[in-house]
Parts: sequence; structure tokens; C-alpha cells
Amino acid sequence: MYQKLTNCKYCSISLDIMSTCQRANHSRWCNLNPKRKEYVNALANHRQNIVNHRNQFVKAKDEGRPIPQGTMTGNPGGMLGKKHSLETKQHLKEKALASTHRRLVRSIRQYIKKDGTIVNLDSSWEEALAIRLDSIGVNWVRPDPIKWIDDSGITHNYFPDFYLVDFDVYLDPKNPYAIKAQQSKLKCLTEQIKNLVILTGLEECKNFTP
Repeated sequence: MYQKLTNCKYCSISLDIMSTCQRANHSRWCNLNPKRKEYVNALANHRQNIVNHRNQFVKAKDEGRPIPQGTMTGNPGGMLGKKHSLETKQHLKEKALASTHRRLVRSIRQYIKKDGTIVNLDSSWEEALAIRLDSIGVNWVRPDPIKWIDDSGITHNYFPDFYLVDFDVYLDPKNPYAIKAQQSKLKCLTEQIKNLVILTGLEECKNFTP
């Protein structure tokens, strides 16, 4: 069957191994994209707003002024005493499972792969692992979410941090606190996703070998 090849419209590198989301991400952050600087500045401003969030209440407190009353102060919310219908809950669940959006965290950092692709990483551990994989020539991508089922039978989206294309292996660095807090979740994940490898230390990320 004929397969249409996909290349970046700015730098012309092949995007065939990437998902639709990853292709769009590469094009947006491509070094040759004339609007890249505009996007970088917008992201920097967004990060600053996350770290130094200041609304009218925080600003008034910082400046020693009386804190203004919100328009809803003393008024019950529209959903007070109400519950979503089963149909609404199911719709919200299906919508969440259909989303491939990764959460945005404060520690987000940009990383430029050897092929020029710019990806957003969540931590220094992920960055160390990315550097290691590139240094030993391992082809990796940020994968789409995988469905998994918890102990209560509820389906969730799981976002592995790395997928090694040539090895069919998912990698997910986890610090000791996360491993302790997510024991039940990790047990389900490793049982259901047989090619998932959890890395448990920074040195393990720096020295990983498939």
C-alpha cells in the first residue's frame, strides 16, 4: 500500500515515525520556523506566570492594601448541592481518555534532539536520559498515551516519558517519592504494559543501555 511521506515544511526532515501531535510540535518549534521566536517568548511568559502567579487578591496583599471582595463572595456556586448525571460523567470520561494532551508542569524544559526536533521534558532526570539516549544513538520519541485499568476497573490514560522506536520499549524515570506514592498504579502498569521499564535513579538515567 502506498504511504504518503511526511516532512517538516521548514527543515524538510522526515516526520514519518512521529505521531500527528509530535509532527505539529516539531513544526511549531523547528529552528527554521520564522515564528519560532514568537512562540519561545510566549512560552517563557507563560512559565513566568505559573511561577509568579499574581491576581488582584495576591497583588493587594503584597502591596499592603485591603483585599478586595470577589464578586461571588458569600454566594453559593451554581453546582452547589448538584451532581453530574451518569451521562455527563461518561461524556467527561470519554473526552479525557480521548485527549493526548500531556500535563504542563512548572519544571518543563525544552530539549533539542539530534534531528532538530524540540521536545518538552518534565524534569532533570528526563533530560539526563534524553542526553544519554542521543549520545548512544538510540531513536526515541515522546509516545502517545496508553490505556490502563486500575484496581477498581477504571480506565485511565498513561503517558510514558520515552518510547525507544527500534527496541519497542517504554521508559519512565520515577523518583523514590513517586514510586512510593504510586505503588498500586505502577503495579498495574507493569503488569499490563510488559515492555515498560521504570528507571529509579538519576545515575540509572545517565547510564541507561537498552
